Amino acid sequence: MDREKFCERLRQARLESGLKQESVAKFMNLPISAISIIESGARKVDVFELLKLAELYNKPVEWFLNEGKKHQKRRWYDKDPLVAEAIALMQIAPVKYKKSTAHAIIGFLKKGSLVKE
Repeated sequence: MDREKFCERLRQARLESGLKQESVAKFMNLPISAISIIESGARKVDVFELLKLAELYNKPVEWFLNEGKKHQKRRWYDKDPLVAEAIALMQIAPVKYKKSTAHAIIGFLKKGSLVKE
């Protein structure tokens, strides 16, 4: 993967997460201009920064490095396409909806006695 595609992935992940460069800069403890420079490809990202960005954007590190090929199915939820799709949609949902969606799912499972508390 070339640097241009990698930087586009970083930008895409930020936008999918519903975050502004200011929020990312604060989380990363960097100036706002650094995020812009990183996303433009003028500054490299070290491994530790990539790990933090992957955590913030709720994406596996492989997602940033993969050129559109399917990820190897290694996660427990990849075995069920419906569950995988639900989790993928939650990952790209705006941050403000993730928490309420998680609460709704937890409430549904507990109310229906589908899980033990």
